[in-house]
Amino acid sequence: MPNSATTARAEAIVGQLVTAGISVAATLPESWLGAVLDRVDLEPGIRHIRVAREDDGAAVCAGAALAGKRSVLICQNSGLLLSVNGLAGYALHHQLPFLALAVARGERDDGYFYQAYKGQVTEPVLNAVGMPYHRLTGDGDDHIIGEAMNQAWLYRRPVAVLCSRRSLLGEGDAYEAK
Repeated sequence: MPNSATTARAEAIVGQLVTAGISVAATLPESWLGAVLDRVDLEPGIRHIRVAREDDGAAVCAGAALAGKRSVLICQNSGLLLSVNGLAGYALHHQLPFLALAVARGERDDGYFYQAYKGQVTEPVLNAVGMPYHRLTGDGDDHIIGEAMNQAWLYRRPVAVLCSRRSLLGEGDAYEAK
């Protein structure tokens, strides 16, 4: 059961998705995303599509863009890494805009060794495929979500928002190293 800080963060994030005009969300479960996914599921203006693989989610979002709909892929940063072929190939090449809201695992606020490589390679990979990205820290910067969605439509390409632990859970302290 999420605590009140986590629930408040989920409300704020989904509120920004709604304000940004997002009507389709392709999602995969992740421990830091539980409250956000529960809240997306309750949002009547967003069609929530659970997918088995992140690259399937990228395909759903690209298809939504072809239909003129604003969409979001909600996953872990490992999902962006898994989806690079789709992101670089059809999404970037064919100018299909969508938002990727990704948990930034493997960074200083994570604390799990097995997640560390994700934090080290996510930004270089996004840079290599020419995918703009921004950071959501939870320090009053939720407006970045809508700005990133608008940037995706302006640039006609996917844009990522990498979400810190605090931005998703309302918690500022890192896990004890494991």
